[in-house]
Amino acid sequence: MRILIVGLVKNPQFLRVKEEGEARGHSVIGCYASDLIIEVSEGDFSVRLKKGDLNYDLIYLWAVGKRRWDWYAACLHLSKTQGTIVVNKKVIDPSYNYYLTSSIDYLKQVEEGLPFPKTSVIFSEKAVDNIINEYKYPVILKTSEGRQGRGVFKVEDESELREKVKRILKKSPSVIIREYIPNDGDIRVFTVGYKAIGAMKRTPTTEGEFRSNISVGGKGEKYELESYPDIRDLAEKASLITKTEIAGVDIMINKDSGKPFILEVNPGPQFTGLEKYTGVNAALEIIKYFEMLYNNRK
Repeated sequence: MRILIVGLVKNPQFLRVKEEGEARGHSVIGCYASDLIIEVSEGDFSVRLKKGDLNYDLIYLWAVGKRRWDWYAACLHLSKTQGTIVVNKKVIDPSYNYYLTSSIDYLKQVEEGLPFPKTSVIFSEKAVDNIINEYKYPVILKTSEGRQGRGVFKVEDESELREKVKRILKKSPSVIIREYIPNDGDIRVFTVGYKAIGAMKRTPTTEGEFRSNISVGGKGEKYELESYPDIRDLAEKASLITKTEIAGVDIMINKDSGKPFILEVNPGPQFTGLEKYTGVNAALEIIKYFEMLYNNRK
């Protein structure tokens, strides 16, 4: 099988997937999202990479960023004309791909009765006036396009809230405001094919740091899902209803009430921390999932 990973080239995660894929006889190639070329003429729509064709059996859109809509169009074309398998496949699902925002995921969580912190999504500085009285400080403020803990802030008062909203909206189309959940870290559950393959508890290690992401210095330790089937089931359901085939589902437990809350369902999640702290071979599980999709293709 020829596999293309879009958005990663020298990243350690890509190298792990490449290693496991090649050990099972597959060709695994990485490219930058900016390598895409789309050529259109009357009666013809074609796509390729700067350094070659796009003749792959499976394309995993790991990190396409601001070029995502063009990659979605390219993958839709490849799926129709070549039968290319696309992961996450929701990006070429006509019932889903025009609504790939945080808001649609929140809607689905509400419809399915899944727990998550009170949240507001705003698109202008003036909108702060409409929601300011609905929250108690501190609150969590984040950009709608943040990854790996970047663009996330714990805000202590109204002045800071307004200043950071203004700053975020200069680079992001929207701002997400969430109630703060008292906690001692969070749980990252890694799902592949909507099934949990492992989890780790993450806690901040720096004084004053509220983020527990491994990428910003958080500490990880194995979290035994067998002992917490409710957390496993919650993560699997969250990945399923958002159609995120490979996901890092972040769950936070309120340390006062014990109630779990879904924080994020992350597509293209990092897994080097998971492998390090739990011993789970996430790269191999991803390759096995790709093989299942390929063997079950129509």
